[in-house]
Amino acid sequence: MTSKMMENVKTVNSAVRTAMMLAIAGGLGYGTWFGYHNYIAPGIEAKQAVADLETLKNEFQQVSTRLESLAAENDRLNTSLKLLKLDKRAAFVEVLEKGIDDQQQPYLEVRFTEVDPDGNPVGTSKEYTLQGETFFIDTWMAKFEDRYIEEADGLRGASLFKFKRIFGDDEKPSAAQSLEHTSSAVPEFYKQNPVSDFEKQIWSDFHTVCNDPARQNELGIRAVGGQAPHIKAEEGRTYKITIRNTGDISLVPVQQITDGDIGSVAPR
Repeated sequence: MTSKMMENVKTVNSAVRTAMMLAIAGGLGYGTWFGYHNYIAPGIEAKQAVADLETLKNEFQQVSTRLESLAAENDRLNTSLKLLKLDKRAAFVEVLEKGIDDQQQPYLEVRFTEVDPDGNPVGTSKEYTLQGETFFIDTWMAKFEDRYIEEADGLRGASLFKFKRIFGDDEKPSAAQSLEHTSSAVPEFYKQNPVSDFEKQIWSDFHTVCNDPARQNELGIRAVGGQAPHIKAEEGRTYKITIRNTGDISLVPVQQITDGDIGSVAPR
């Protein structure tokens, strides 16, 4: 009997010890989970959040840089497209009067009007009194190397051009009168749309490369300088000056313009 009681006591003690060990293990497990969940995990998550934020920041900077690059390229392409559409330039010279002055010298009264591809005047028409029977139109032009034409380069696949001065054959070129509306480097014709920084650079370069072979080579220019088409004028006649992107210039008479209706004979 005593032996059996001893065995029961041992069994009870063993069960108690097991229960206590399970309780302690459970308490330790809960404490470990509680500590991790409330103290360790937030720290790990915070570090990961910082790392993720840094990654997003770097990605944003890359995207921002790419957008700036795309914006610059878009600016260049828009400028190229605008210049490519200008497949020819035109202006009209109306001979309002032709006569002999008090000093028995021939003179011309003319009106010069530059127009856009739709025949609308660019800026305002200007009238000039010239000495002589023939008028000259002084132009400035830059022609680019053939390889740019072959590559269909939007900016250098066509000549750049501006009307500069007008004078008669009895006058010195140095006494020529200006055809420009403003002192801006960008001709009025090219201002019909917003002028990009890239385009402004082109026209600024145009004024500095005439005597700089190194700069011409850098820009791909094969010829730069002036041309002066001219014709012996007839009173009441209107003459059209056309400049193609190739740099070819034509000066031909057209039908008489009525009441300054330039659009009726303008290029389309």
